Amino acid sequence: MSTPSPLSVPEPWDLVAPEYVRELMPVFETFSREALARARVERGSRVVDVAAGPGTLSLLAARLGARVTAVDFAPRMIAALRERVTAEGLEVEALVGDGTAMTLPDRAFDAGFSMFGLMFFPDRPRGFRELHRVLAPGGRAVVSSWVPMERSPVMNAVYKSFAELMSAGGGGGGAPRDGMMPLSDPETCQREMAGAGFAGVSVHEVTAHAEYASTAALVDAMVRSSAPVVLARKALGERWGAVERALLEKVTTEVGAGPQVCAFNAYLTVGTRR
Repeated sequence: MSTPSPLSVPEPWDLVAPEYVRELMPVFETFSREALARARVERGSRVVDVAAGPGTLSLLAARLGARVTAVDFAPRMIAALRERVTAEGLEVEALVGDGTAMTLPDRAFDAGFSMFGLMFFPDRPRGFRELHRVLAPGGRAVVSSWVPMERSPVMNAVYKSFAELMSAGGGGGGAPRDGMMPLSDPETCQREMAGAGFAGVSVHEVTAHAEYASTAALVDAMVRSSAPVVLARKALGERWGAVERALLEKVTTEVGAGPQVCAFNAYLTVGTRR
C-alpha cells in the first residue's frame, strides 16, 4: 500500500491559500477554461467543482451563468473562494468537505470537475466514483493532472533542486519524486476514470505559460505559492533561510539568473456518465 501524499491533507493548502491565488491564478485559469469548454458548460448548467481550491474554475463557470457547487477540504481555500465570489457579486455554493465522501445527492450535476485535486486523494478510485455518482446521465467530468515535470525544464530544475535539498536534510516535504506525480501518464488517467464507470474517456494535453523577471523572482514565487515548499518552510522554521538560499543557488546554476518562461503541462481526462 502506498504512503499517502503530504498534499492529501488540508494543512499545506491552508498555508498556501493567499499566495496560491496571487501567483498561480492565470496559469490555472488556462486549464479551467479548457475544461469548461470540453464539458460544454453553459448558462444554467449544474456544475460541481471538487477540490475547488480558491475557486478558479468555479468563478469562471459562475461568470458563464452556471449554477456552481464548490467543495474543498481546506477551510482557508473555501474562505478565499467565498471572498472572491462576494467581491464579484456571483453565486457559488461553497462547502468544506471531503471529495471522496460528498454530502451531495446522486445525479445532481450536468458537469463535474477536479482541477489538480483528485490526483492527490489518498483513495483516487473512490474520488472518481464520487464524481461519477453526483453526475446526471450524459454529464461530463474533467479531471486534470500534471504531465511529468521533466517536460518543463525550468520547473523541473526548481522541484528537483528542492527535492534534493529536502532529501539531504532528511525530509521529503511532498516534492515530486523523480519529477513524477499521480495520474502523470495518459494510460493511468484513462484506466482510472473508466474504472469508475465513465464512458468515452479521452485524455488531452494542455500547456500554459508563466513569465518571471528572473530566476530569483521564480524561486520567490514558488517559495510563497507551492504547497510542498510552504509545508517544508513551516517544518524547518529558522533553518528555512539557508535552504531557500541554497535552492536559489542550485536553480541558478542549472538555468541561469535571467528571465524565465515556465511551461506548465497538464492532462485533462474527460469522460461521460452513461
